[in-house]
Amino acid sequence: MSAWLGRSYLISDVQIPAHLAGSPVIAGNTGLVTDQRRQADDVPLSGGRMTSGIVRRGDRLLRPMGPWSPAVHEYLRHLERAGFTGSPRGLGTEGNLEVLTFFDGDVAVDPQWQPGHGHRLPPYARTDLALRGAADLLRKLHSAASDFQPAVTSYRFHPHPPRAGQIISHGDLGPWNTVYGDGIPVAFIDWDSAGPATPLADLADAAWTFVPLAPPGQLLEAGFDPLPDLAARLRMFVDAYGLTDRKAILPL
Repeated sequence: MSAWLGRSYLISDVQIPAHLAGSPVIAGNTGLVTDQRRQADDVPLSGGRMTSGIVRRGDRLLRPMGPWSPAVHEYLRHLERAGFTGSPRGLGTEGNLEVLTFFDGDVAVDPQWQPGHGHRLPPYARTDLALRGAADLLRKLHSAASDFQPAVTSYRFHPHPPRAGQIISHGDLGPWNTVYGDGIPVAFIDWDSAGPATPLADLADAAWTFVPLAPPGQLLEAGFDPLPDLAARLRMFVDAYGLTDRKAILPL
């Protein structure tokens, strides 16, 4: 499966056309402007759990925008400046669509997933290597976001600035929003749920989905057979992240 945002197309490889350089800021579109013509070679892609209407155009991705998009675009620009390579680069807007860089890779999408059931995971997403890689990528994201002070805070679910101890993070991490290259997580996708969270709470949410901390029936549905040692996988995840106090992630 082709992922929506691709390792092959980092910002160093994708150049904004010269005729767009210095384009004026248009209110409501984040200040990034692109040609608004649709092309015959646009390829519709299946969306994630929350987004539809996604189109691939060569090395670019076009996604519908919402009221939260300016805040997300500001965040993505910060991550780019901070050197985080696991997020898309904003290239512009086209009508009501945002234009992002596209990563080739694998995404563990389960089109048949339903709430209350296990999310089916391909073998590459169930390995220890993939689990450690997700934690490492999350640590790099938190480090890159640590000094971000947003000017735009119209986030989708928590539209306010980060409070004491909070950062802006992805907001919906899981294998279904992760690009895997050779079985290793290389990027997170679908940033529409970005918003404020404490790093520890974000780590706990990610552990819930990547370990995953699910009942036996859902683990079997996800493809774990035999059932995994969840305590061992949780230790592996927080150790790969670099959490010094393992007990801090446990509920009180």
